[in-house]
Amino acid sequence: MRTHYRLAVALTVVLMTTSACGSSGDGPSASPAPGSPTPTTPGTPSSTASGPASPSPSGGSVTLPDDLRTRPAVAAAIADTARRAGVDPGQVVIAAWSPVTWNDGSLGCPEKGKSYTQALVEGELLLLRTDTELFQYNAKTGGPFAYCATPSAGYTVG
Repeated sequence: MRTHYRLAVALTVVLMTTSACGSSGDGPSASPAPGSPTPTTPGTPSSTASGPASPSPSGGSVTLPDDLRTRPAVAAAIADTARRAGVDPGQVVIAAWSPVTWNDGSLGCPEKGKSYTQALVEGELLLLRTDTELFQYNAKTGGPFAYCATPSAGYTVG
């Protein structure tokens, strides 16, 4: 329950922040989005990562890697978001990205009636947004991102 409360607080903060910000639509943006998880200091990527700051699941910020938008798995998620939203991929903004540790094999997106391995899984959380919607994508490290319509708070920032 505590995790759901933290997620609700993060969503509220992000909603308030994004409603006060606009998007120029001319490339990646680090504007927070509703529900955007954001890593804190322990989840900060290595010093080789650079780029705009991104909100993290726990309320801090992390620097987005310069190549994030062009990584094949992220580019595929951006294309999927554009298709779902009916917009040009250039209008899709990276709202947040973070390395995380998923609590189990559901990778933060459990489906009712399915069973999952009960082991920690290293992965990534990606939040993409358009002018009107937020889309969450989850992945194990090195794997493709999968859209998650009903995400759980089943992760820790790693």
